[in-house]
Amino acid sequence: MKKLLWPLPLLAAVLVADAGANQTLHYQGEARVDGQIAYVEKHEVIFDDAGRLLEAKTLYESPAGKPIATMQSDFRESLTVPAHTVKDFRTGNVQGLRRENGEIVLFYQDAGKPERTRTLTEKDAGNRILVGCQGLNYYLLGNLERLDPKANLPLRFLIPGKLDYYDFNLKRTGESADGIVAFEISIQDWFLRLFAPKLYVKYDKTAKHLIWYQGLSNITNEQGDPQCVTITYAY
Repeated sequence: MKKLLWPLPLLAAVLVADAGANQTLHYQGEARVDGQIAYVEKHEVIFDDAGRLLEAKTLYESPAGKPIATMQSDFRESLTVPAHTVKDFRTGNVQGLRRENGEIVLFYQDAGKPERTRTLTEKDAGNRILVGCQGLNYYLLGNLERLDPKANLPLRFLIPGKLDYYDFNLKRTGESADGIVAFEISIQDWFLRLFAPKLYVKYDKTAKHLIWYQGLSNITNEQGDPQCVTITYAY
């Protein structure tokens, strides 16, 4: 059965003026496998008039334009661990994260079956930075200048589809003359390492854009199997 493994952080914090007090950013990502388009991401991100991130919506489409999945995120309570819901249109499965009484609730529901949940708290982060959904991306955008290129950043990533979390180590690997900052994320879980032992992301430091990603996708292929993708972003 097809499952979304986890929503990777694939948003950028650049503001585009929109009607009213809020500001909205629209941009698109193109995911490829072996040079062929696997799916397209269409992003909409909403900020308040002070530039504070409020919510985001991502629509995933097949190369033919057929909706595959949607992800809606709410950052009002937490930037790094936002509440979110992911719906897979191919299977009808739903997963995500919500907050109840100060606790974090991971949930997953197969179509037509009861919802399964797991409750965590901030203490479950241990000595790592707790992140989920698109929260890691915003953490990086806010710390591009401060992250020590010689240090590993320990992360604990919440995975609603597994009702679990996995540990990652992130390090900054370089910066080009034109301000493109590169990061490498090492996966600690042995099972995920079979598919992609490392993930790679690149940011445009001047524009505050995520511009490139390579690694395990949050979208399975048509057979329901994990896939590794290379995604480029256009603004």
